[in-house]
Amino acid sequence: MFLMKLLPRGFVAAQSRKPSGIFGRWVMARVFNRLNTDLNTFIREVLDPQRSDRILEIGFGPGALIHELADMTPDSHVEGIDFSGAMVAHAAQHNRRHISAGRVRLHEGECSTLPFGDETFDSVCTANTIYFWKEPRNCLSEIFRVLKPGGKVVIGFRDAEQMSKLNLDEDYFRLYSRGEVVDLLSDAGFSGACVQEKNGVPFDSYCATARKG
Repeated sequence: MFLMKLLPRGFVAAQSRKPSGIFGRWVMARVFNRLNTDLNTFIREVLDPQRSDRILEIGFGPGALIHELADMTPDSHVEGIDFSGAMVAHAAQHNRRHISAGRVRLHEGECSTLPFGDETFDSVCTANTIYFWKEPRNCLSEIFRVLKPGGKVVIGFRDAEQMSKLNLDEDYFRLYSRGEVVDLLSDAGFSGACVQEKNGVPFDSYCATARKG
């Protein structure tokens, strides 16, 4: 979007990490929906949710992926957590039908302290959030804890090679190679960690996947 090019880099980076206010709820929501479409589609394919799965999305932003997952798995229960109040409000509006039906629940909170019991979810996913995790090992430890045995985690991201070309503010973005994401998953106790790739324009999409146990 042309508007984004006119704004200070630090402001855009801060809003990318944690959208706030009217700008976050409406402008950043449109930006995320535009930039994450291909990645969200790839995550759905890799996640391959089953009809009655319990699914968690971390950093759900505008709530598009949660809405799509609830639509495609009619007996599932989908939850989301995001530390941006602006995104929680926007996603709640977008998912109001599924929320009213009791099939979607949204929470405001941090991935490093997930408000869920042990072995709650069949799968956990996240799109373009790993760059902003201050404590990635804590986040992955929490994901491991809330997954059922055999449960799957899918981390959608763009790798350091692509992201480094965007002149991003390093105070907000921590970039990862594909190998580094695999190592983080393995170190957290996941098994079978690997990265799948899907070509796209302007970015290729990557999904790091692994299982608990």
